[in-house]
Amino acid sequence: MQNLSKYLLVFAFLFAIVACNDDEDMRPEPEAANLVDAANQAGLTTLLAAVQAVPGLAPALLEANAITVFAPTNDAFAAALTAFGASDLNQLVDALGGPENLETVLGFHVVPAVALAADLGATNNFTTLSGQSLTVNRQGNTVTVVDAAGNTANVVTADVRISNGVVHVIDRVLLPEIDLPQTPAPNLVEAATAAGLTTLLAAVTEVDGLADALLAAPAITVFAPTNDAFGNALEAFNATSLAQLVARIGGIENLETVLGFHVVGATAFAADLQPTNTFTTLAGQTLTVTRDGSNVTVTDAAGNTRNVVTADVEIENGVVHVIDGVLLPEIDLPNVVEAATAAELTTLLAAVTAADLGGTLLDAEAITVFAPTNAAFGDLLETLNLNSLEALIETLGAEAVTKVLGFHVVPAVAFSFDLAEGVNTVPTLAGEDLTVTRTGNNVTVTDAEGNIYNVVAADVAIENGVVHVIDGVLLPELD
Repeated sequence: MQNLSKYLLVFAFLFAIVACNDDEDMRPEPEAANLVDAANQAGLTTLLAAVQAVPGLAPALLEANAITVFAPTNDAFAAALTAFGASDLNQLVDALGGPENLETVLGFHVVPAVALAADLGATNNFTTLSGQSLTVNRQGNTVTVVDAAGNTANVVTADVRISNGVVHVIDRVLLPEIDLPQTPAPNLVEAATAAGLTTLLAAVTEVDGLADALLAAPAITVFAPTNDAFGNALEAFNATSLAQLVARIGGIENLETVLGFHVVGATAFAADLQPTNTFTTLAGQTLTVTRDGSNVTVTDAAGNTRNVVTADVEIENGVVHVIDGVLLPEIDLPNVVEAATAAELTTLLAAVTAADLGGTLLDAEAITVFAPTNAAFGDLLETLNLNSLEALIETLGAEAVTKVLGFHVVPAVAFSFDLAEGVNTVPTLAGEDLTVTRTGNNVTVTDAEGNIYNVVAADVAIENGVVHVIDGVLLPELD
């Protein structure tokens, strides 16, 4: 009897345990969080901000019967900001093309059905809320998602249950097919500025109206030298600044010719080029462009070949190819007679003709001419109480006049910036030395009698040297 009581007691205890377990099984499971709560718990703050930026999207997702959400992390959105050149969500929305395109992007992350990772096949194609198809692949425990652009995102946290479906956290923002806003191409000045072509921009600015003309042209291709290319050109021309280079090549008009030689009045991307191409430039001269595979070279009028180091920089009215050298066209420099004629130094020309020195000056290898103005000759005639050049020649004699004129010519090229600061003593064709003094940008010339005259127009380049116009006639020692 005692044993039977023990068995009944044990049975009662076991029954109580089973009854308790049955009560626990009958309790309702905790209700899953909704999408917003789940995203908050997962720290997906950028996704939530993006959803809130589309009016009505959050309620629509919360009220949907069944959804699967591929939810990008904050880091995934940060990577998208970088890819689109945006610094915040507002800029990203602008880069995408506005709120409508943002809605398409977000809808592309949502499938209107529940798809747990275990339910997936090896390859799955889902139609998203955006109406576009999304490809989801599963290999073992690894799930990836491929967007319309072919980019692959990894599911980093799968099967986060929500009240109306499931969330899979992914490491990339998925991109559907959308029409992105077209970023306008920069104009030539903006492109050159961005590329650091400061010397080219300075050169273009030196020519009045050139920048505006290039900006307004319907179509151009610009072969744009780098700063180093201009540095090499300065060295080749023995110049230390753009201003000195301009002087040595003959002034602003020739600078315009040089710059125009770098511009073709049509658009030619590298892929448009044939193996050999001949283009007429804005300078009116021909430029040869050669393409060998991806290598493009340009040959100038002097036969120098330059390399395109950066091709196909698109601008709003054409294209820029950055090159490693300055292209040289054929540049016309006047001879000394033409320069004197252009400067209206008629008395000097008459004196040179009378002394039969024209040929000597034209044939000289290198000369610097200090050229007196007509007023300077007038002052000399007045000082000598003479009334004409003929009277001067008759008074001084032909030999003396030849010596006077030769005293104005140095048998070497000396632009004003070539002169040393202070006093310079230079030989002349008269066989006597001339004193030339430079003080900053001012140059004076002192003759044998101690008369000091000013250079009133410096650095007129000629084909065999340079002319400086002065305000007095220089006198050597005369017998």
